[in-house]
Amino acid sequence: MDRLDITPDRLAGTWHIVCSSFPLWQGDRRTGATFTYAPLTRDGTGPPRMTDDVAYRTRSGRQRHILGVDTRLTKRPGSVYRWRGRGVLAALTSEWEVREMGADDAWAVIVFSKSLVTPAGADVVVRADRLADSEVIGEALAAGVRHEAPPVPEWRSA
Repeated sequence: MDRLDITPDRLAGTWHIVCSSFPLWQGDRRTGATFTYAPLTRDGTGPPRMTDDVAYRTRSGRQRHILGVDTRLTKRPGSVYRWRGRGVLAALTSEWEVREMGADDAWAVIVFSKSLVTPAGADVVVRADRLADSEVIGEALAAGVRHEAPPVPEWRSA
């Protein structure tokens, strides 16, 4: 398998989770999950980094956020990142990799490793501005099948 070279600039923006093997996104307690990435300015040293905001709605409709910073692991092949939480989550880390990317970077498959508090798995995400494109959604749902990541509740009937 060819390894992708996906930089923080290519990931910048908001992505909606449409498929996931992560139990957190499969129930009805947390819905509308998104990832928002923003590259951090580099001073010419160190690996590329970006902010990472995971947002979702609770059953009561409240918006929640999980904040972190992703650092590209440049010595590893592919597009592997290490996430580190911010605030009370600063002690937590996990690794993830972009395994597939759709045409025009419309969708992506993110595979993540097991951490202290999460199982390994895969998320299929679609750019916010491409959610109305049925072809993009179809490709993303097919990627979910390939990576054993079922649609999240709001995308099960798509």
